Amino acid sequence: MAGYIEIAKVRKCFRGSGRQPQSTEVLRDFSLSVTKGEFVTFFGPNACGKSTLLSIVAGLVPHDSGTVSIGGQEPRAARIGFVFQQNQTSLLPWRTNLDNVALPLELAHVSRTDRRKKASEFLQQLDVRIPSDGYPYQLSGGQQQLLCIARALIADPEVLLMDEPFNQLDFQTRVAMNEKLQDIWMKTGKTTLFVSHDLDEALLLADRAIMLSKRPAAIARTIENRLPRPRSRALLQDEGFFRLKKEALGTFEQVIAA
Repeated sequence: MAGYIEIAKVRKCFRGSGRQPQSTEVLRDFSLSVTKGEFVTFFGPNACGKSTLLSIVAGLVPHDSGTVSIGGQEPRAARIGFVFQQNQTSLLPWRTNLDNVALPLELAHVSRTDRRKKASEFLQQLDVRIPSDGYPYQLSGGQQQLLCIARALIADPEVLLMDEPFNQLDFQTRVAMNEKLQDIWMKTGKTTLFVSHDLDEALLLADRAIMLSKRPAAIARTIENRLPRPRSRALLQDEGFFRLKKEALGTFEQVIAA
């Protein structure tokens, strides 16, 4: 049975130019099937192609060969929510927090009254407590990312893509955000692809953690996490989690040594 997201034999090569005339092959014959509602994380060496893979799934970057489909259609025909690394640059500083969340509804030509009402109700539904009439610069880093997540979800996307969304947060905030994201995911059931450079985070959040090789990226190992949800940071001390992490670390060491 085909998955909800189907990536089949995808290749991506960035052509060289100027001072870097050599081409860089990032993905080669990359294939992955993701079921609807699944939370899949990606972990691998720096610059192995994780962000490029998400951009291809989103239809933002063209691939050289292979196919990508979401629910049987081209990525550009699907409704996709994308949360980027840089929340400071993706939020509009001149708009209130509520109007930032409501932006996708404005682009869909929903009236200002209706979109603000829906955005306010949506934040309550997700239990995201942010001053509606304040501005992004007045928020903490964690609150800014919650704003980005709510904005990505408000138009009811079929897929949520998250590219290292918490990498600029301090440890305490990151822990809180991991737990909050799980809560949001359990409420919405969105098919989620999440890139992380933190192994604990990648394993804690995932139904499946995809361990990637050096570029051109291939799947070095798939690690399934069947530990019960919701998962707090305390789970990191669990014997079952230790086994998953040991397996992941062994794979990563092999990847680095290759």
